[in-house]
Amino acid sequence: MTDLSMLVHAKMPLAAWIIDIEKSDVPWCNDAAEVLLADSLDGIKSGQRLIGEALQKRFSLYIEALELGAVLPFKWPYVSKDGSRYSVTGTVISLGNGRRGLLAEAHPSVSTVSLPASAIATTVPSTLMQVPDSPGLLTQFKTLSFATFYPHGELIEASECFVDVFGDIQHIRDLFAVTGAANSFMRRIKRQDCLSQEIRLTSKQGVRWYKVEVSYHHSTNNVYLLTHDIQEERDHEVALYRLHNYDNLTLLPNRNLLYQQLESALLNARKRERQFGLLYIDLDSFKVINDNFGHRIGDELIQRVAERIKTCIPPRACLYRLGGDEFVVVLENTNAIDELEEIAESIMQNASNTYLVANMEMMITASIGIASYPQHANDIDNLLKNADAAMYRAKSTGHNLYFVYESHMADNIDAHLTLGGGLRKAIDEEQFVLHYQPKVRLCDEEVVGAEALIRWVHPELGMISPDQFIPLAEESGLILPLGEWVIRRACRQLKEWRESGVAPLKLSVNLSSRQFMQADLVDMVERVMQETGVDPEYFELELTESMLMTDAQQSIDKLHGFRKLGLTLSIDDFGTGYSSLAYLKKFPIQTLKIDRSFINDLGLDSDNDAIVKATIAMAKSLNLKVIAEGVETRTQFDLLSGYGCQEVQGYLFSKPLCGEEFLRYVNSQNVVAFA
Repeated sequence: MTDLSMLVHAKMPLAAWIIDIEKSDVPWCNDAAEVLLADSLDGIKSGQRLIGEALQKRFSLYIEALELGAVLPFKWPYVSKDGSRYSVTGTVISLGNGRRGLLAEAHPSVSTVSLPASAIATTVPSTLMQVPDSPGLLTQFKTLSFATFYPHGELIEASECFVDVFGDIQHIRDLFAVTGAANSFMRRIKRQDCLSQEIRLTSKQGVRWYKVEVSYHHSTNNVYLLTHDIQEERDHEVALYRLHNYDNLTLLPNRNLLYQQLESALLNARKRERQFGLLYIDLDSFKVINDNFGHRIGDELIQRVAERIKTCIPPRACLYRLGGDEFVVVLENTNAIDELEEIAESIMQNASNTYLVANMEMMITASIGIASYPQHANDIDNLLKNADAAMYRAKSTGHNLYFVYESHMADNIDAHLTLGGGLRKAIDEEQFVLHYQPKVRLCDEEVVGAEALIRWVHPELGMISPDQFIPLAEESGLILPLGEWVIRRACRQLKEWRESGVAPLKLSVNLSSRQFMQADLVDMVERVMQETGVDPEYFELELTESMLMTDAQQSIDKLHGFRKLGLTLSIDDFGTGYSSLAYLKKFPIQTLKIDRSFINDLGLDSDNDAIVKATIAMAKSLNLKVIAEGVETRTQFDLLSGYGCQEVQGYLFSKPLCGEEFLRYVNSQNVVAFA
């Protein structure tokens, strides 16, 4: 527009007209408006609507938010037929009867005043703006979830994508499922904070995570909201977090979260001068089950064990799975070691009961080590190491036990690692020997048999007891070749004794849990006996209750296989396991060996006396022979004789002896042949 044209226009009256939003028409305009809006007014007079329904609804919301006489906080451009440019303002007016409308005035301008797309799309009558007749510019966005709101939160316009996701909302509060979250969001909008955050919103698909960005128009203060669905990203992050921090099999927290809790517990304990402790749990002979039943059965058993341990620990204790068959229980704010020991006892009592796995009744026990801060270590790594050392002590001493850490146990760990490397070499080089502890008949004190006990003669460390290397052999799988060596050597010893003229003696060999689960065990024993030419009548296998109850039905089948070979079968350490009397009747066994723990206080503890008497009476009713181990005093011997026990073994008569010493002992006792 030229300077002369602007001067002319400045002297002319402004074009003014009234817009009735509800009826969507122009009820009044002045002469200047008649000329300026000729094309638009002709359409209205012919019956065309001024404003579309969707635009009409949103426009009504806008003018309702302003006071009468208030000027709209924006201007919109208008270009006349002759190319002249105008900037149009709007003022809220009353149309009577409580109805409102707009008084529009066109001001000549050199250029169009910029207006946000959202304001143009939602507040300006399209036929008077010379823009396409559409619901709004935001509807042109097909994939962008974008909306504009008034400063108080009322919706102005939304893209098609936004409506598809969130539905036909009327207020920004409608995006939130929780009132508190909505209030917090509105407070930040009131402060005109420029937000870029991840937040949960209510969509047609439910409550989901979104990344939202909020900005404001510099003159209208209208709110621009852009949303991006990040639920899949969040789900992926959660899945990754669980993968890194939780055990997939048991859903227990893993080693990563264990270290996090221990770090927190350590800081808390140092700050408040408190104690905390942990239990290191390792299942006994779990590898045997994995190797013989497969990993699917092993995994299911691990799940059952984890579930049971959780029921045995107090609510404030946390259970972690480190992997394999290892678990850790952490208890913060402990007052004494007794609390940790009570948890250990509860776990052992409950974990050793039978588990129903794949329609089988299985048994498995646990060895537990206990360590506490600050008594046993001042840092996390040493605390775990010392609890592990105590657990190893429990495992090497016997199954289903717990030990509290003592300083000398660290030496056992070093020995464990040292011996582990040389075990296979020791088997190859036959660094092992068998010792034999006599079994004595009570009625005449004659030697009627012996138990074969393995010893490792290490070339550098000397004599090593089985408590130190048998757990290593079990864990590594070397127990199978080692166990076969023991059976073969015992059979050869029997053969040598007979050939040297010694009266027939019954020789017994202990089977380990893993060895008993060996699929071809019966065939292996039969092959060895055939090769050595041993009479099976004088060969006995000793098995433990827990070993037999791991899979009772399979045990019964295997025991019958041994009986067909003519072997004698004995249950070792009777009374320490959890066998069912119903199964005891089904097991084809001939002997019960009473555990030394019941013999130690015989004559001193009435409960032990009652247990021993009841065991002997039960065995007699089942036609089973009874032998007591660990007999060290004549008082124990006399009491057992009075109770009807048939045989004993223990230091009262002899410690385990090498082959030559055993022969001399037998000859010195003038053993009478016993078959």
